[in-house]
Amino acid sequence: MHYDENVISGIYMPKNSGKKPRRLIEALSAFFLCLFQYVPVVGPWRGLMIFPLAFYIFEFFWSLPEFREQQLHLFLFEPKLMFGRIVVLIGFLIFLAAFVQMLKARRKGLLTSGLYSVVRHPQYFGIIILTLGLTIMSIQWSGWHTSVALAWLIEVFGYILLASYEERCLLKEYGKEYAEYKQKVPFIFPIRLSKTLDPLITILIALIIIFLLTLI
Repeated sequence: MHYDENVISGIYMPKNSGKKPRRLIEALSAFFLCLFQYVPVVGPWRGLMIFPLAFYIFEFFWSLPEFREQQLHLFLFEPKLMFGRIVVLIGFLIFLAAFVQMLKARRKGLLTSGLYSVVRHPQYFGIIILTLGLTIMSIQWSGWHTSVALAWLIEVFGYILLASYEERCLLKEYGKEYAEYKQKVPFIFPIRLSKTLDPLITILIALIIIFLLTLI
């Protein structure tokens, strides 16, 4: 019996029929991702932090449809994905701990203790590590996926924009106190190579990580 992959349930599907909708969805997702980075983060910024993550998750499952279908249990329990799964768990725990710490310290002034003494934006760091784990899992499962790696870089860039805008607001609110804190504590990654080029250093670190992932 001859099987034509372009025929689904008796309906002929042209080879390129799915490409245009996909490109449109990806373009719209990227547009809204960039748009939401410029929405003021004062007050509702905690809600806005979901958009870079949502963009990544959308692209991840779009690029790896088997993980949203019958093979999801393999994604969750497959032994060969263990390392990526551990990275996901570490990222989630970092995010959760930072989020809980922030809730406990609400309305108590500038938060500079705990995870906030390690990096200035531990919640973003946790999310970035979590999605890095997902990216590693995608590579371990079916090899290199440029779209997933690119989505991770875009997500990192999105959080850099959010964090930078947030810091401008915090400088206005706390003045010298936040300026001194900013000089002492790293930006998003717990690595301090420069006190004046934090966003660029963060992008550089992300690019190095992606390069290392190509070696897996």
